[in-house]
Amino acid sequence: MCAALVSACGSKTGLRDLRFDASVPDDVAPVEPACRPLRLRTRVGVAAPLTIEVDHTAPRTSGFMWSVRMAPARARATVVSTGSADATLTPDASGTWDLVVATPYTRSTGESVQCPVTVLVDPADPLCPEYALVEPSVVPIPGSSRQIALDPAWSTARINAGGPEGTGLVAADDPDANVATLLWEFAAPRDLATTAGELEGRVVSAVGATPVLVGREGSTHEGLRYRRSSFRVAALESTTAAVVRDRVARDVVGLNPGPYAQGFTAQRAFVIEVTTVLRPDEGRAVMILATAPEAFYDDPARATASRLADVTNATGLARAGAALDVTCQRTTATRQVTADFLWLVDTSRSMEDDQERLGNTAERFFREMNSAGIDLRVGVVQAGSRASGLDLDDPGFEWIRGSDPMGPQRLAYEVTYRPWRNDVADTLSPYPLEGQEEEPVAAGIVTTEAMDRRAPMDPTARRSFRPDATRAAFFVTDEIGTNDDARFFALDAARWGATGPDRVRGATRWYADRAFLTFAMANLFSRNACPSVENFVACAAVGNGGAYIPLNTALDAEVASALSRIVDAVAGAASEFTVDRQPVSSTLRVAVDDRLAPRSRADGFDWNQDARTIVFRGNTYRPRRGQVVRSAYFFWMR
Repeated sequence: MCAALVSACGSKTGLRDLRFDASVPDDVAPVEPACRPLRLRTRVGVAAPLTIEVDHTAPRTSGFMWSVRMAPARARATVVSTGSADATLTPDASGTWDLVVATPYTRSTGESVQCPVTVLVDPADPLCPEYALVEPSVVPIPGSSRQIALDPAWSTARINAGGPEGTGLVAADDPDANVATLLWEFAAPRDLATTAGELEGRVVSAVGATPVLVGREGSTHEGLRYRRSSFRVAALESTTAAVVRDRVARDVVGLNPGPYAQGFTAQRAFVIEVTTVLRPDEGRAVMILATAPEAFYDDPARATASRLADVTNATGLARAGAALDVTCQRTTATRQVTADFLWLVDTSRSMEDDQERLGNTAERFFREMNSAGIDLRVGVVQAGSRASGLDLDDPGFEWIRGSDPMGPQRLAYEVTYRPWRNDVADTLSPYPLEGQEEEPVAAGIVTTEAMDRRAPMDPTARRSFRPDATRAAFFVTDEIGTNDDARFFALDAARWGATGPDRVRGATRWYADRAFLTFAMANLFSRNACPSVENFVACAAVGNGGAYIPLNTALDAEVASALSRIVDAVAGAASEFTVDRQPVSSTLRVAVDDRLAPRSRADGFDWNQDARTIVFRGNTYRPRRGQVVRSAYFFWMR
């Protein structure tokens, strides 16, 4: 009965007065604030909402300070918070992010309560091969405002800064791939073509090299212009790539790169690539040189060619102090790679031996085109200049298909005016085009315009270009460029320009506007820089981003090597697998759907710097329509 009146009943029953006491007894420890564990998962680029909870009797709404304690390499994202228990992290790199939150609570010892937070971040696309990336080594170039990123397969770089004003060289070796490289900074007060030409001449003199393909120009991710040229060296005695490189270091640079790594294989013939990167605002340039045995370079089963190209394509070059970042992207395969390739051939008697050399390369040319998965057609036309173009119906123009088992033999027959190798079965020659026979640049224009006029009436593109095909032109002549100018371009000054240089520029622009790849097998007749009428043919090829084979020094080996590089250019231009940023090409990793593809020129993927595309070779990993190609790579941040 007295339950509701405890105090009153207690006084009557003698019970002690039980009043509520909120104080904490001295012998009981106070309740310490405790963090609740926070661990969550998200993806790169997806904002992760974070809320920290602290068990405490007096909740706080402000005074929280969030920070990143540890993040994956190259991560730069920060935590966004207004000081409350809530925050947001939008991670820009995959991996584990460790965060810490300094709370407004204190322990009995007086120290602030700090709460750990773990965020596990998956790649934006979980199937992207970012997991396979290997970060390159970054090496400063002495006396330069530039640095180079090298694949870890290279030996530890050796630096000799003993040049004037602190300049010097960087040397690195890859004995497994049999490639040796050299970088050097030097003064360059002239334009790119002149600077590169003089440097290449010094390299040629130092090692007795022969030009293969000269003048391919491009730009780095910073917009610096560069020129790449290829050479061959046939040594009298067996030697190694490291010895060839060191000869250049001694005779061209004037510095000793020091002892090279052991394990190089002795050979007699070598490939050399020289890249000249010009910095006109600074009056400086960087030479990037790499060399390797020709037999290893030409072997698609080896990594030699890719390792050499990864350093000379200048994708590893960047301003000193620049940082690397990682990205990953995807492209869906939608089409087959196609290319229509016109060869415009001088049929004068002086060209007979050069035509024969082209015929000798036909089998290798077709084999490498097919390995690159290109649906190829080749058309061989006489280097005439009749303004109305060729008669496509009489005697009847026909493309040579890359899938034709007799295609290489047909190309050898058609590219030679006289019977190839005196084969009595050879009754073919370049398709006739009147207007003399030594004007290949004009021949490409009038042939293309004749085919384009026919295209609406030729739905199967039997005698015209396929609408989806990459177009390429190969100018072949040993004659001076004034032939092209005087016999065609100068006859229509209203269209092509009033002066010779104007006409060279006009012809070059004509090919560029129609997305042609342009190459040449020609001589230089003047030291004048492009646009030069005397060098019309070479200038038209190089001015459009192509290159030329110096005809006066090109034997079978040089022509074959050059055409292999031209195949690479066509394959790259025809590929649809472009990348969003300029990669450091040695770091590229590629997957087709969920299958990692190897870097291989035999059966895998390769990189084409001129077109900035991924090229697939062989059949195992070649994407079919609808398959997804994912590429991950390091790139230089600006």
